[in-house]
Amino acid sequence: LKGFDTPAAPSTGDHGLPNPFADRPSTARQHAQAKNNVESAINDLDRDVNNPEGVELSVWERLCKFRRIKIENEFLIKQKALVFAEMEAFYRKRQDEDEILKNEIEDLQMKISKLKNDEARVNLNLEVQLLLKQGQVETDTSTFIADYKNSALIHRSVVEELNTNIKKLGEDKIASMVESKDFRKGIIQLEWEHKKMLMEMEDFQNKMKDIQFMKVTREIQLFLNNVAEYEAKKADEINKLEQTIMTQLKHHEKKLAHQKKILREHNRTIKAKDADNTNIDSDLMERNVTVNERKLIDEVNADRRSDAGKDKRYMEIVQRRKLVDLAKAQAQEVAVLRAEVERLRMRTFPALVQVEH
Repeated sequence: LKGFDTPAAPSTGDHGLPNPFADRPSTARQHAQAKNNVESAINDLDRDVNNPEGVELSVWERLCKFRRIKIENEFLIKQKALVFAEMEAFYRKRQDEDEILKNEIEDLQMKISKLKNDEARVNLNLEVQLLLKQGQVETDTSTFIADYKNSALIHRSVVEELNTNIKKLGEDKIASMVESKDFRKGIIQLEWEHKKMLMEMEDFQNKMKDIQFMKVTREIQLFLNNVAEYEAKKADEINKLEQTIMTQLKHHEKKLAHQKKILREHNRTIKAKDADNTNIDSDLMERNVTVNERKLIDEVNADRRSDAGKDKRYMEIVQRRKLVDLAKAQAQEVAVLRAEVERLRMRTFPALVQVEH
């Protein structure tokens, strides 16, 4: 089988332009001739003479059958490959010719367009005298007689469109600058948020460390073991505390009412003491006047007084001393009562500013 060689197709001659008058066999005839050669070669191989020794006839027939199928398939593949190669070569040749023709068409179209432009330029490039307003001529007027040979006549709409485009480009540039500024601002904001997140992460890490090193108390264990029971216990404690607070509030209200009653009594006592002090002050003033008068009289008549007046004078001094002591005691009592009133008032109406003692 390895020594079998399919006969090659006959050469078509020169690969250039084919000669229509050359005597060449047709493709069908070439294929038929090649197929006949293959058939004759297969028949030679299928003869009983080529059967190896020890191989049964049925096995040899099956081998010949499969070999024939294999050789026919290989021949068909080679035949199709040759046909495909010829078709591909023909296709490439036609593509090259098409490309050459396209290039020639494009060159002709460019020449036609150039001729049309030249014709239009010749027909339209006429010398016309125009009157333009001052400000619409943008040429160099340094010389006395301006040279307009290299000048171009442009429609006003073109200039306005150009100015509009310039303004639009300026606005686009400003918008781009604003966008760049906003982008930079966004970058700065993102950096700030990144720093913030890093700080928050550090804070969370510190909190995590605190939680890790936190001592688990019995109360925390109760909460972790049974949340419902812990919540019920806390609710019971809260109810008890609320009841205690209500009891304390009632007790406080009773105590406050009692203190207000005491305060009213103290106020009445203060008013009475103030009236007594006023009377005592007036009496004291009268007594001071009397004492001063008697002192003057006593100084005038000091030499003429007898020893019998010493007892009377002593009694007056003792009485005056008692009155002075009584006035001091009453003044101290009034001060104490005022302090008590102020204390009760502060307890009833607590002040926001701490009193310095």
